[in-house]
Amino acid sequence: MRKREIKKRVYKERRLAFLFILIFIVIFLFSLRFFSINPQNENIKVYFYDKKSNELVFEKRVIPKYRNLTEKIKRITEEVIKGPKSETLERVVDPITKILSIDIDKDRAIISFSKGIKRRVLDGISGEAASLYSIVNTIIVNTSLRSVDILIENKRENFYWDSISISSPLKFLSSKLPSGRKILLYFYDKNLEYPILIQSEIQEPKDTLEWAKLIFDKLKSGPPVIYENYLSKTIPDVATLKEIKIEGDKVILNFSPDILSYKGFGSSSEIAFMYSITLSMTEIPGIKKVQFLVDGKVVETIGGNFETLKPITRWYYDLNPPPENMYGYPVYYILKISDKFFLSPQVVFTNKKDEAKLIFEKLISPSSPLLTYIPKDSKLNSYMIKNEILSLDINLDPSKIDSKEKEELMIKQIVLTYFDSMNIKEINISINGKKIKLPFGTDLSKSFTKDSLWK
Repeated sequence: MRKREIKKRVYKERRLAFLFILIFIVIFLFSLRFFSINPQNENIKVYFYDKKSNELVFEKRVIPKYRNLTEKIKRITEEVIKGPKSETLERVVDPITKILSIDIDKDRAIISFSKGIKRRVLDGISGEAASLYSIVNTIIVNTSLRSVDILIENKRENFYWDSISISSPLKFLSSKLPSGRKILLYFYDKNLEYPILIQSEIQEPKDTLEWAKLIFDKLKSGPPVIYENYLSKTIPDVATLKEIKIEGDKVILNFSPDILSYKGFGSSSEIAFMYSITLSMTEIPGIKKVQFLVDGKVVETIGGNFETLKPITRWYYDLNPPPENMYGYPVYYILKISDKFFLSPQVVFTNKKDEAKLIFEKLISPSSPLLTYIPKDSKLNSYMIKNEILSLDINLDPSKIDSKEKEELMIKQIVLTYFDSMNIKEINISINGKKIKLPFGTDLSKSFTKDSLWK
């Protein structure tokens, strides 16, 4: 009897032990799945943009283990392209983007993307940096690599979208995302007839020299993607800078001799080349002229059409001098190209010198195909200049302003024209003696500077 009881107890204990072992195995297998410690999987960190904090933040993902490093890089980059799971984080890459190739060179990844990567999904310098470094940081933090080269369609480009350089390998960004500076660039329309002003952005330059270098690189890269069907690239690829220097109020551009053998310059393309550079460079505070050199020497001409023996000034008037006893003034008009409206500066000549009134008359009377958004029955009542501040009182009917875009462009026409024509620092505008708010929100109680137009 005693033996039977002992056997029962042992059997019962064995059943309990087996049950505990079974439960342990089930829990263990579940934990492997839940905590992703399956030897066939691995945890990775994928970076996205937190707009609220203006920082890169990672999400944890689980991917299969790859023996091949290029396959792993492709997979983790695809996770970036897929976008974040958290609603608090921003997508950093357009989902149409394709990975074209991946190569490894020692401790550097070289990854080529389709043109889809150039489609902007975030605003400003910070947004551009967030997109770029989400890719770079994700690759570096999940591998033993130390840098990443970004190519577009298997070619090296100067900028990722518009402003952040990808001309050299990029390392892990551990600091805050960079801030930017708004700048003005000048390109030309597709027929190379009209200079076109656009707003752009660069990383905050440490000095004037870096500012000038960034402007040249942006011009040479051509118009931003959103404008590439509207505007022309004005600097040919063969135009390679050997050196760029600042001397007083002058930027000196020293080109390699290859530019002299370039066959693509006609009179229109050469003036577009010279003036897009000159107009853009002289937007830098303190810069008034640009000297063009080839192989360190002054040359008579670069493309055979215009003299480059002297530095080129902003408007007055190296390539297009005023006729005898005439005065020239730059006036900003509107040019419609397809479905977009652009500011286009033109030099007008007159034998009169009542500057402010004459300039206003020119502003409201453009030649076709140029436009103005200042109502054409407007008049300048009065003006006064004191301490480089211009005060204008305009007889204008605000009810004739019928859109926010037209209101903004009208103000830019007035402010940019008077800034360039009269060399002032600030403009006050009143309508029929009153500092009013225009129909679409422009507050005339505040004075205007060039910088204030682009905030």
